[in-house]
Amino acid sequence: MLVQALRLRRQGARLSASELRAEIPLAGLLRMRDSSYQGRDGRGKQVCLLMPQTGGVAPLVELFSARVLRIEDRGILVGGHEEFWNRKQRTSYMQVLWAWPMPPESKDEPPPASASSPGVRRLLEALDSMV
Repeated sequence: MLVQALRLRRQGARLSASELRAEIPLAGLLRMRDSSYQGRDGRGKQVCLLMPQTGGVAPLVELFSARVLRIEDRGILVGGHEEFWNRKQRTSYMQVLWAWPMPPESKDEPPPASASSPGVRRLLEALDSMV
């Protein structure tokens, strides 16, 4: 599902309302899938991935032991553990991801402002007259 998402925590601590307003939502494909290790690695059986739209292979957000906390009209709330690596040391923090569907792109978009400028219009008319 194509979504915009916000992380509601930073290193396990809740973000305040003012910090959340300042955050820029991440855009990508939200996926819930079974862990390839079926929980044998201590990371839980479910993994939530927010993958980039561009087809990149590194997830924007990866939550282990993920579970859906709430589904509403406005979006979905997913909780889990996010890992950070510092050299060879892994640190895991609680993370909550709030995701909502992205509006579909409108196909009836108006032409860009630069195409309506008089100079561009004259150039297009001159090209039409040449044909």
